[in-house]
Amino acid sequence: MTRGDRLTTLQARRIAAGYSVSRLAKIANVSDLTINQLENGGNCDAYVTARILEALAPTVAITSNTRASPTAFTTAANVFVSGDTVTIAGVAGASADPNGDRVATVSNATTFTVPVNCGVSGGTGGTAALSATTCGVVRL
Repeated sequence: MTRGDRLTTLQARRIAAGYSVSRLAKIANVSDLTINQLENGGNCDAYVTARILEALAPTVAITSNTRASPTAFTTAANVFVSGDTVTIAGVAGASADPNGDRVATVSNATTFTVPVNCGVSGGTGGTAALSATTCGVVRL
């Protein structure tokens, strides 16, 4: 039985990030062959998926999120693009829980919004990372 992750949209995400196969492979510490195989329907172990996701968009610290709907997050510089699913974790103090996988709309290199109504109070802290669903991860 074949096991692992299949990254069904890896090629589109790699191109959107502006990476060649060789550049992504080098940053993720995998071979060019691995990237090519994944882009052609191959599968990989979860630790390879994690390295590729971190290479495409490194995890960033969240400074705050606004008291608004949608709530806006301020982060260190990030490379998310609108439509990415980001995993938000560790945000505290918000009136609605923004943690979890959320589809982001990017305003600029340090701000993105997610469709959560934190109209009573914003939050602080936490991290944002590219979710595996952005690369179409299918667990086999």
